[in-house]
Amino acid sequence: MKYVIIIGCSKTGKVLAEDLSATENVVVVDRSLKVLDSLREDFNGKKIWADALDINTIEQAGTKEADAVFLLTGNDNLNLVMGKVIKRKYEVEKVVLQVSDSLKKRIFSEEGLTIVNRTYLISEVLKKCI
Repeated sequence: MKYVIIIGCSKTGKVLAEDLSATENVVVVDRSLKVLDSLREDFNGKKIWADALDINTIEQAGTKEADAVFLLTGNDNLNLVMGKVIKRKYEVEKVVLQVSDSLKKRIFSEEGLTIVNRTYLISEVLKKCI
């Protein structure tokens, strides 16, 4: 069983958290209590209502023990900064970021971070439909 942290419980974060919690140890961090409370009743993980920019929040989430961290907030810069901190300070092997700006995607993928760009992914899927 893997230990996974999801920072940002947007639509994507919510679906990922609910799906993974069936088989993995999952911690979800979000600054909106309403969003955390919207997770399904069968969500089998831990919820942390806090700001991800606070290093104490990252510590509380158990980042040192994490196998993977997903940064899925709607803020590219927050995702990128926290991704670099988590990768360097906590040496988490798998750090995955949601980034909307394709220029930032190219720059930061060189940092050892896995960058996911929604527009790029949708474009690739659509091309396969031809």
